[in-house]
Amino acid sequence: MSAARLRLLFIGNSHIGAPRLAYAADPLRWPDWEIDFLGMLGGNFARLDLVGGALVPTNEKLAAEMQYYNMVRRLEVGGYDAFAIVGGLGWTGMAALCAAHRSLGFPSVMAGATGVQLVGRQFLDAALRERFRKSAAGRLRQRLDSLGKPVLILPEPMPSAECTAARARYAAYVDMVERGDAQFWRDWFRRCAEAELGRAAQVLFWPEAAAIAGAYTRPELMRGAMRLTPHRDQPQPETDFAHGNAGYGAMMMDQIMAALPR
Repeated sequence: MSAARLRLLFIGNSHIGAPRLAYAADPLRWPDWEIDFLGMLGGNFARLDLVGGALVPTNEKLAAEMQYYNMVRRLEVGGYDAFAIVGGLGWTGMAALCAAHRSLGFPSVMAGATGVQLVGRQFLDAALRERFRKSAAGRLRQRLDSLGKPVLILPEPMPSAECTAARARYAAYVDMVERGDAQFWRDWFRRCAEAELGRAAQVLFWPEAAAIAGAYTRPELMRGAMRLTPHRDQPQPETDFAHGNAGYGAMMMDQIMAALPR
């Protein structure tokens, strides 16, 4: 008789679509785990409460959303052996934190950038760690702590290298890349995320094989991404450069499986 498979629950926002697509396309690629997905819009997954071992909506509107995207209005989670939280850290938006406020050590500052308010490293550390505490991923992790199960946290992808075609939407991020601060800020982001969230969870970052110049995701891993909907195949609009496709999702799944306890 074969051993019972362990159970893994993915919880996240629209970025959960990438691993869900990958798993639907080739579930036998990850045979050791029985995998389920729970997706909500934006940061709404952090508004689910943990009551008696079940994730439950806190109001009727949230219950209707949970029903629409997942076909359940509550989910018993005590029987899962591990959890993967996907999205809800806000990496792209955090480029705005260092748009006007930077410290010594930033490449742009060392190169003599003007019009920048210099602040201490401790200030930026505190700002990032506060954002992580209040992030959707951070709040959900706190709720899951009481279950005593392994929790993995994965940020949303870095934007596609094609996002420069929508510069108005990604202005702060593209500016950060072009002034040479992206890798420096990414390393700072990782350090603060591990310091704040890594005490009770394992934080996994972007697959290096997916990255371009440490700042963007390879476009072929973003094109063809699907919206968060179980009712029909609905692609993200052509102007979306933020969501991974099934290829990116497979990379995420491989990362997660390598990090989970055997």
